[in-house]
This record gives sequence, C-alpha cells and structure tokens, in this order.
Amino acid sequence: MAGEMPQFEMPPPVAPRVGAVPLATPSPPAPEVRERAIEPDASAHVRGSRAFLLKHVAAAALVGLAIGAGVPAALEIAERTAAGAAVESLRATALDYVDAIAEGDSRRASEMVPIRGLAYAAPPEVLRSARPIEVPEVEVVHIEGDRGTAEVHYRVRGVDVFRTLQAERVDGAWELRTSLAEALDLVGLDPGTRASIVGVELTGFLPVLLYPGVYELDEVAGPVLVVGGNAFTVDGDPRTPSEPDLSVTVVRAVGDRATELAAAQVDECWQRNGCLVPHASRIRFDDRVHVAGVDPVARTVDLSVGFMTLDEPGREAFDVQVRVTLDEHDRPVRWECGEPGWFGTALEACG
Repeated sequence: MAGEMPQFEMPPPVAPRVGAVPLATPSPPAPEVRERAIEPDASAHVRGSRAFLLKHVAAAALVGLAIGAGVPAALEIAERTAAGAAVESLRATALDYVDAIAEGDSRRASEMVPIRGLAYAAPPEVLRSARPIEVPEVEVVHIEGDRGTAEVHYRVRGVDVFRTLQAERVDGAWELRTSLAEALDLVGLDPGTRASIVGVELTGFLPVLLYPGVYELDEVAGPVLVVGGNAFTVDGDPRTPSEPDLSVTVVRAVGDRATELAAAQVDECWQRNGCLVPHASRIRFDDRVHVAGVDPVARTVDLSVGFMTLDEPGREAFDVQVRVTLDEHDRPVRWECGEPGWFGTALEACG
C-alpha cells in the first residue's frame, strides 16, 4: 500500500562469546583498616599530655633552678648593700661628733652624746677658747646587729689620740654612747684656790667636763694670790686624766712686804744665840716669794721667803716662813714670822 512505511525486523541479539569479551581489571583490595586506627586512642592522648607536662615541668625546673641559684646571690647583695649603708651611717655620725668638737661646738657635741652623772659640760665659750683638735677622722667601724663601735682619731697638741666610741641603733638611726668630755683632776689643787677659763669656774661643787683641746687657765689676781695663766691639754681619754698644773703665785706688793719682814727676822736672829744664819754675813733674797700652802678654813697663806749668804767660804741657802691671815675679802689682816732657817716651828707676830 502506497504511503506505508517499510517495516524492518531487528535481528535477534547475539550473545557475546565469553572468550571474546575482555575481562575488566579487578580493583585493588581496600586496605585493611584496623579498629584502633579508626577510633581515637585514649592512652596516646595521655602519653602526649604527659610528655607535654614533663616538658613544661622540666622547663619550670630549669627556671626554678636558675631563680633558686639567683635568690641567695640577690639576698647576699641586698645584705651587703644594707650592711654598707649601716657602716657609712655610723661613720658619718661619729665623724659629725668629732667635727663638732673640732669646730668648738660643745653644745652640738653634748646633744649627740648627753653628759650623764653628777657633772656638766663647760659652756660653749670654754671650748671655743681652746686650741682645737686637728685632723679628726673615723678609722674603723664595726657593727653587730643594732650595736656598733667607731674608732676615731685626732691630734691634740701634736699627740695622736685614738678613742673607741660605742654606738646603738635606735629607730634606724645611730646614737653614740661614749662621750669625749673629760673631767679634770684637780685633787692636787691647793684648797681655797680657784681655777677658771674665760671666767668659767672649774672648781665648783660639781665637776666641769671639758672636750679635747688645749686650754689656758685665767690669771686671776686677788689681794694676795695670783692663780693660773698656764696651758694644759685635755685629750678626751679617761685613761689619761688631765691634771692642770695650776700655778699659784703671790701678788708683787705682798711678796715685797714679806721680804721686808723676813729681813727684819734675820736681824733679830743675829741678836740671839743659836741663830742658824752666820752672823753679819752678806745675804741676798730671792726675787720671787713662793706660796708654801693655803688653808681655806683658817684663811691663811704661808709664804716661803728664800735667801742666800754671799760670804766665802761656802754659801748657804735659808728661808723664812711668813704667814698671812686674810679677812673675808681675802685682804691681809695679820702677819706672822718664823725663825730663819726653820719652817713649821712656832710663829710670832711680825707685822
């Protein structure tokens, strides 16, 4: 029939021969995966943490060792610094003290080391009048805890003096306990005589303490006696007490009067038997009349009037005792004389 499409019959499918079709290459077997590789291992985590911890502990230990080694060194440095500061502080305190004395500032010195006991330091004008100590310095400082010592050195009248000052630390500041003020030894001073420096009496009821220096006693002239005028040294060391060599002389007018009375006693002696002075010999009296003793209770002054025979052969020395009794104003009211050549025997009125 026109207009129909031709029909085609598909051939039957042909089954391929087994040998003709190449076999596909088999895939490699999947790798065996163990269970422990898949699931997280708890012990591995612990081992990792432990390793991390040990690493940091070791590092911390090294740091600790370094710090531990540095702590004693740091402490030692700190201790040395503190000890050095304490030494310098005590040195400065001791030097300030001896400097105050060298500068004549007794008030400052007494404030640093107060005077203790029944005594008092002389007023500032006394130390200012002295020849000061020289080259004051601190030689050695030693500290044990809150106690220390400072060895000071200075020169006084050309002599080197070393003193050890005791010190104590109070509220962080050093305080000196050893004073350089020294009491004078006036035991040998004649009773009734007075010694003074720039008008300050040294022979009062309480002892007056003087700081190191070279002092000069006032020359005090009374109606009969002249006291003082000589220099003496205070070194500040109680092991060498200062003993002022206090000179006591007689007023010139009194000495002349005593010489006249002594000459009259020699003339009278020649009129008596047993006179020790060779009769009618030429004699020469000493230029100076000596003070033999002072009695403040009896208010008397004993004078020794010396003279020498000039005739040859042989010259002899003699003296005459002349005693002066004083009134309440220390003026002569009575004269007594002894036998020429004898001292301490009975006296008789002679003036």
